[in-house]
Amino acid sequence: MPVRFGIRAEQAKWELALPDGARRLIASGDFDGRDKETLACWLRSEPVLSQRLLVWCNTPMYNLSRPYQTLDDAARVMEPCDLSRLAFLCWVRGMMLPEKRIDNYSRDRLWAHSIAVGSVANLIARTCALTDPGLVMVAGTLHDIGMLASEKLDPVAFAETISQTDHLSPLHEVEQEILGWDHTQLGQIILRQWGMPDAVQTAARYHHEPDRILGQPDGQTVACVAIANFLCNRSGWSSTKSAVLLPPSEATFGLLGIDSALLAVLWQQLYPAIESASGLR
Repeated sequence: MPVRFGIRAEQAKWELALPDGARRLIASGDFDGRDKETLACWLRSEPVLSQRLLVWCNTPMYNLSRPYQTLDDAARVMEPCDLSRLAFLCWVRGMMLPEKRIDNYSRDRLWAHSIAVGSVANLIARTCALTDPGLVMVAGTLHDIGMLASEKLDPVAFAETISQTDHLSPLHEVEQEILGWDHTQLGQIILRQWGMPDAVQTAARYHHEPDRILGQPDGQTVACVAIANFLCNRSGWSSTKSAVLLPPSEATFGLLGIDSALLAVLWQQLYPAIESASGLR
């Protein structure tokens, strides 16, 4: 692998480092719902994050009843791991601000795609009775974090790759041709540095080639994200205007037990799932 990738990964380690509160949140086990105190400490030090989180807790994806007035109200109702994961995604959303456009890419479009994939991956996981749909949503939402990293760390090289993508040349293939590596590899490295669960790291790395990982422990998570990514792209929720993806293999669908009838059901539920997460902006 070119040395350039090692340099970029090292650069990401310092320039895309987690804030102390998020790092402690992950280390304390909040992603598994073992503790609330770390989350509370982090939120007390991040008023903007806290305000965004309260808005998100009141979106249809998380609350269909009376609006929560405070985060304490939300914490009394929501599962601790759901609240912690949502807070982390709120922080990631902040990384994509302010808006920036390069050719047919924009940070707002990337976030809209990311949260759409997360919500649809969650739908697929719930439909297929996976054990932790919430973690699958995190994996779906973070699957393209390497794309954001590429844009932030080397906007000139990123602009070059974006300019050469079209309906026959997807971004990850162009990146391999120009750079010798792609955003899936960088994304995995960043998520590993952040201490994200293995399933989240693996989904970022293999969402464009799920067949390579189907027999592994995190194969089902990768399959959910790969299928969600494809469905969102087909329905117009793509990361760039020129994004194009081939459908996942029959083996990828088969791993989750998705046949043509179940796929039709997922298509019917696709837009409601994306709409339920539309407030996560």
